[in-house]
Amino acid sequence: MAERVLGTMVVYGYPKAPFDAELDLAAWIGAKVLEILPLWKALPDPALLGRWTGDRGLAVHSAHGCWGGQSIRADRVDLGSLSPAVHEASVDDLKLCVDWLAAAGGRVLVVHPGGLSDEADREARRDALARGLSSLADHARGTPVVVAVENMPPGVHPGSRMADLAALVRELGRPELGLTLDVAHAHLSADAATETLAAGALLTTTHVHDNDGRLDSHLPPGRGTIDWSSWIEALDAIEYGGPIVLECIRRIREDRSSYLPEVLAPYIRPKRR
Repeated sequence: MAERVLGTMVVYGYPKAPFDAELDLAAWIGAKVLEILPLWKALPDPALLGRWTGDRGLAVHSAHGCWGGQSIRADRVDLGSLSPAVHEASVDDLKLCVDWLAAAGGRVLVVHPGGLSDEADREARRDALARGLSSLADHARGTPVVVAVENMPPGVHPGSRMADLAALVRELGRPELGLTLDVAHAHLSADAATETLAAGALLTTTHVHDNDGRLDSHLPPGRGTIDWSSWIEALDAIEYGGPIVLECIRRIREDRSSYLPEVLAPYIRPKRR
């Protein structure tokens, strides 16, 4: 099994969060790889990002694609939207995200399956999501980029349970598609271990933060109630060898003492068998 390295999300192109400072913080955390959250409206230079990151001995692993109002040209991004205009604009924005990430040298684009929705629309939204993912897979073909759908907190239909997303991605059968496991979203919808096992071999990357099981508060690991040892056992069971990517950079930026490296440190490298 490949070494499980530590990663972290950082922001890029935000005036109030200089990228040099973000790289300093990533190095302080001990991250080896990065997930980039660009200011999508500004489409900051991906080639420059790649050079700056490489100069610091870090690698661009992933980027968080547009979602909701965090868009490029679309008014809002929702891959499950039942509005043809919204759906088309969402796919177009995410295609631009694929291109941007390829230019930055990354390989995983994290996308949301949609926003809060009515459960009665589940099947129609599933069809829309399938069409959107197929279009993105076509666009990513021939690039290093995999489009990895993220499990969401309760209220997204489909999308709040990993089993639903895994079934859809398996049904589409495209190598350009995978899954992102958000540990804290899983803790709100079910539990981290169960949702990880549901992802199985399709698990491509992770979002790692903590909460109390009620609010998606993006706390650093160890500051909430997630059972980290059982989650790591689930990762071992599915033989996941990708990075452990923190998604709590804002909390750590505000208060470095909130980060407890000892919580995940024993699990970054898998036991040798």
